Amino acid sequence: MAGKPEQDVAQLEILLRQLEKEYDQFFSGLLRREPAVTENAVLGIMRSYGGRPIQNSSLAFKLNSLVARYNAFRTVWTRRLREKEEGRPGPAAAARPAPSPRQEPKRQAHTAANPAEYLTSDPMHEARHLAQFFETYRRLREECGEPVDKLRAESFRRALAEKVEKIKRERGCEAVLVRAVNEGGRTRIVAKPFRRQAGTAGAAP
Repeated sequence: MAGKPEQDVAQLEILLRQLEKEYDQFFSGLLRREPAVTENAVLGIMRSYGGRPIQNSSLAFKLNSLVARYNAFRTVWTRRLREKEEGRPGPAAAARPAPSPRQEPKRQAHTAANPAEYLTSDPMHEARHLAQFFETYRRLREECGEPVDKLRAESFRRALAEKVEKIKRERGCEAVLVRAVNEGGRTRIVAKPFRRQAGTAGAAP
């Protein structure tokens, strides 16, 4: 059984980061087997809250954000495992003959640990996660040859916060999933509403 919710959520965040790293090592050949021990630990915490919701709304949102991240990663890992079993090259080993410099950011943005994706309810109060997302957006622009000299973290945060609040207000959602994408050699932010469904914390396989 899980202990205090605060400790469980903090532990889940640590374990999920470790799991992302271990899966990256597995797909790159540094680990011979899937990280089953770490993944079972992640699943154990998530499932322990499937039937007992957390009363603290902020903590409950963080838990469900972590569950959503795991489910997104699990989809990617399952696909890459299938490709590995079928002998097909995965994203990291995509065809490389004469690659265009503008194609590389797309492959980097869709790895198992995806820094170009950010689930948020209030960017103005999520400094650490927003800083990572901002740096990813800046890097993608640089790699696409787009100007970055006028990019400022604070103005980026304010603009993103306004966008998030507008979507939450208009769509009646509690959070927004934002992504930095590269399309046609241009980098832009795509945002869509995120709604927590009943029993989300136990939705992981």
